[in-house]
Amino acid sequence: MITALGFGLMFLIVTLILLRRISPLVAFVTLPVIACAMAGFTPSEIGKFATDGLKAVAPTATLFIFAILYFGVMRERGLFAPLVNFLLRSTGGKPLAVALVTVAVTAVTHLDGIGAATFLLVIPALLPLYLRLGMPREMLLCLVVLSAGVMNMVPWGGTTARASAVTGIDASQLWIALIPVQAVGLALVLALAAFLGLRAQRSISGDSRVAGGPLPETAQQADDSRQLSLGHWRYWANLALTLIILACLFTGAFPLFACFMVGLGVALLLNYPSLAEQNQAVLRHASDAMQMALVMLAAGILLGVLAGAGMSDGMAHWMINILPDGSANWLHLIIGAFGVPLGMLFSPDAYYFALLPVIRDVAVAAGVDPAAVAKALLIGENTGFGISPVVPSVYLAIGLAGVELYRHIRYTLLWAWGISLVMLAAAVLLGVVTL
Repeated sequence: MITALGFGLMFLIVTLILLRRISPLVAFVTLPVIACAMAGFTPSEIGKFATDGLKAVAPTATLFIFAILYFGVMRERGLFAPLVNFLLRSTGGKPLAVALVTVAVTAVTHLDGIGAATFLLVIPALLPLYLRLGMPREMLLCLVVLSAGVMNMVPWGGTTARASAVTGIDASQLWIALIPVQAVGLALVLALAAFLGLRAQRSISGDSRVAGGPLPETAQQADDSRQLSLGHWRYWANLALTLIILACLFTGAFPLFACFMVGLGVALLLNYPSLAEQNQAVLRHASDAMQMALVMLAAGILLGVLAGAGMSDGMAHWMINILPDGSANWLHLIIGAFGVPLGMLFSPDAYYFALLPVIRDVAVAAGVDPAAVAKALLIGENTGFGISPVVPSVYLAIGLAGVELYRHIRYTLLWAWGISLVMLAAAVLLGVVTL
């Protein structure tokens, strides 16, 4: 019953979100509780599941709130205007070049393997450029999450570390073998960027107002931009503050959420002398910050229920049991091929700590190398991690880009799945994943 409830719960949530019948906030808060009640859990047990889930996502939700507020202030004060102007000049205002630059910048930025940090660095910097050129926000988000997904298999990343812990294989060994597959994936994302960029270029080529026009501004933002030119001391103070925060992100000297909590406080003092101005600045960006933070906290209830009620384990074992006889040698390829949709059902912890061990045991008993199992599952799940409703950093990405979850999934899902399938096929052809 638990397994059936788990599948039914996730199918219902994804379907209702995609059809826009219910908001993610409502879905994540109500449906898991109803499912638990149907399974016979007591209110105290359900409360414990929810509490455990909230503890897991609380740091990311806090990071989200303060990062959105911080970057909202920085955008408002014109911090990214020189970068946008430089990119416009270097790309010639061509959406094709902008799309390719997006992939390259994201791939380099994500070498640290931290999705939240990558989204925080890339999306706020490039979003004004996309808006100025009339390029879809969904396109930016798609290219960023796919580029990050391909690069996410680095050994210091969370997914490879989980796979290493389960299989007992050194994380660096897994990654080194996957480097050629990453190269294939990056080439595929670049090809996708070229396709989407050319399509956007054709759609706006006849609209001079979009191709070279300024970003729409409020009167307050226009006044701030004039005040904070490159010659203004506050601009350089904002830049120095942002660089300090980024240094903390890369070095791990300070927790991510604490970096932006302190950074926001300093930014408000630097840019708004009076208390009234500080309050107004927070209020201007509070709606964006709180809307997605609430969804992220609600997702914690879903994650807690899936783990605490045993739904994740149940779904993993059920999928193994329904496989036909003689499929054990192909099991890791079958699961890897469905890594993107499975990643939308399982959180990373459930995927690697509940699903992977079962598949490893079945495949190894049939003579399959455990490293091949780990690599096959890494390829699929990583490519699609940026569209999964059970990955907290996804809500950070869509909040920064200003894109609703259902629009992001509809725009990106098929591209992500297609790229993962080609990468998996390449891994088999290159001998990285064996039978």
